[in-house]
Amino acid sequence: MSEALPDEIISEILSPALKIPEEMFSDIESMSPFASPGVSSSAALVVCKAWLRVATPLLYHVVVIRSKAQARALERTLRDNPDLGRFIKMLRLEGGFGPAMERILKAAPNVTDIFLSLQIHAPDSTIGLLRGLPHINPTRMILWEDTMISLRNKHLKDLMEALETCVMEWNKLTTLKFSFWHIFAYPHQAFLQNICTCPTLRKVSFPVLSSMDVPFLKKLARLPGLEVIETEASRYKSELLSDIASDSRLLPLLRWREEELTPIDDDEPMIIRPTNPAFQPLASSPPDVVDRIWSRILEFAMLADSGSEKRAIRLPFLLVSKTFHRLALPYLYRYLAFPGEGRLHHLADRLTVNPDLGVHIREIEISGYPFDRNDGTPTVDWTRIFRHTSRLTRLIGRDAQWTGHFPELFWPALEALGEAAGGTLQELTGFKFNAADGNSSNSPAVFARFRALRSFTWECGYRPMLTTPFFFKNETMPPNGLPALESLRVESSIWLWDIEKMDLPNLRQVDLNLDRYRAPSFLLKHGNKIEELSVKLTSFTGHSVLTLCPRLRVLACQVEPRDDYVKDFGTDDLPAGFQHATLATLILSKEPLPSKVKDEKDWKQFFDTLDLAYFPALREIRVLAIAEWPTTEHAISKSPWVKLAERLVRNGVYLTDKSGGRWHPRLKASRARR
Repeated sequence: MSEALPDEIISEILSPALKIPEEMFSDIESMSPFASPGVSSSAALVVCKAWLRVATPLLYHVVVIRSKAQARALERTLRDNPDLGRFIKMLRLEGGFGPAMERILKAAPNVTDIFLSLQIHAPDSTIGLLRGLPHINPTRMILWEDTMISLRNKHLKDLMEALETCVMEWNKLTTLKFSFWHIFAYPHQAFLQNICTCPTLRKVSFPVLSSMDVPFLKKLARLPGLEVIETEASRYKSELLSDIASDSRLLPLLRWREEELTPIDDDEPMIIRPTNPAFQPLASSPPDVVDRIWSRILEFAMLADSGSEKRAIRLPFLLVSKTFHRLALPYLYRYLAFPGEGRLHHLADRLTVNPDLGVHIREIEISGYPFDRNDGTPTVDWTRIFRHTSRLTRLIGRDAQWTGHFPELFWPALEALGEAAGGTLQELTGFKFNAADGNSSNSPAVFARFRALRSFTWECGYRPMLTTPFFFKNETMPPNGLPALESLRVESSIWLWDIEKMDLPNLRQVDLNLDRYRAPSFLLKHGNKIEELSVKLTSFTGHSVLTLCPRLRVLACQVEPRDDYVKDFGTDDLPAGFQHATLATLILSKEPLPSKVKDEKDWKQFFDTLDLAYFPALREIRVLAIAEWPTTEHAISKSPWVKLAERLVRNGVYLTDKSGGRWHPRLKASRARR
């Protein structure tokens, strides 16, 4: 079909996919917009001959080079087909890239825009740039350099000296853009002095300008052809304008790009007056029909958006009219969030006055607060709330501002919750459970009431004496307790021996934040059901998680700086020839050491001794110590994780960072023959 289309139509079709936006090409942020790997646009060239013919000029219009391997590949291409160089109009170079750049620049005489990175490390040769830059004559040059990490080496020094000459010889250069903040501290002052004598410059752009840059700006403003001095941010605008108020030449040249990009707020939209001000919608309909229609409208308006759970977004609907207030009130109470336990008293008082509101509550979220009491005394009477919330589905506690303070729930309140909402509650997480009045008067029978609970976190709160039993001695855990539980997180070992007595037929996900002495007995009872497990250690005396959990798909554990653990990974307790048939994802964490070298050595020792033969189904190893993958050629060459990732992928295992992102191998240049 493409053979029948004119080239002009094919070009219009392919242009959006092949052309790189101007915003990306000229981006001067610290992270390159081209750092993240994606689908290669060159794939369009192999569809058919027509696409190859039309797409080639589009593909070469903007060229981005981020590694020596890419530079050498482009050099070979231009050596074999020099005509392709004339299509290059915009060239972004994020490094020096050695001798290959000479041939590339010589083959691209039509370059109009060039982006040069001045973040040149010592091993990165600029010899090709020095020889090639005189062969182009761009109209715009963008210079990128990290303000926080300014490098000094011979290759960079030589490049800046070459640019000092080029800006005087490029007779088409009209636009110059810098990324360096605070020009008064710019490390290449000789280059700045040169551009002050460049006769062709029309526009110069800086990220930030302040009053300390005024002497340089006044000198720059003497250029007769200069039309604009642009700055991105208006942070120091007032003091800058004050210092140049009397300079009739410099003042008109300044432009603040931030103001140009800020859209002008339109006036309030004009509301058309109704032709009949007395008109009342649905006036002829029965009241019950009117209520049902408006209820559906309000439900959609208040709850359809995922962000509408915030009370501030839903509250204005109640202020429209008495009818809206009556109909929208249930939706206001659907999702409740509190920053601390103190405000729950208002909810308890409200439900006491109007108990019918309680049936509308589906979720309650509360953050523990550092100023809430933590001495074994309830800060709020939850029972006054729970007795009215018969349809509650989620009760969630949050850590207040990462302070470690979680809300508390006392046993009488838990019993009231089980009695009122045991058949509907699906999630109960993030709370510390306390004994009633500090005594061991807690009945474990309450867990039989939570028939729908699917996600549960157990953490014991205040106890006056650690030797005091948490439950009645003469009561046992009901075997049929928590029949629907799928996800369990245990933060306190006090309850662990008791929960082992429940069957938990649907348990699939477990997080045991316990030491090695508490976990084995639990895993002996429930390990054969668990598919996702998080534990501190995988090896226990005489037991291994790998044998206790045969259905395990995801295992999260810690790597500790102990030779025995790092060496055997719990495999010393495995029978000969053992293979875990289902483990697909391994998530590893480790307490960082003060010494980065020692830290990397421990990780290397672990992976060197990890025998993948035990895990035939393993496809991913996620290391939480990898915040993100390196994006520059220099950082990639220094990263031990990159080398490890490329080694593991040969065995069909992907190494991923803490967010699950894979390492994508980059193009590599073959070593030059001697």
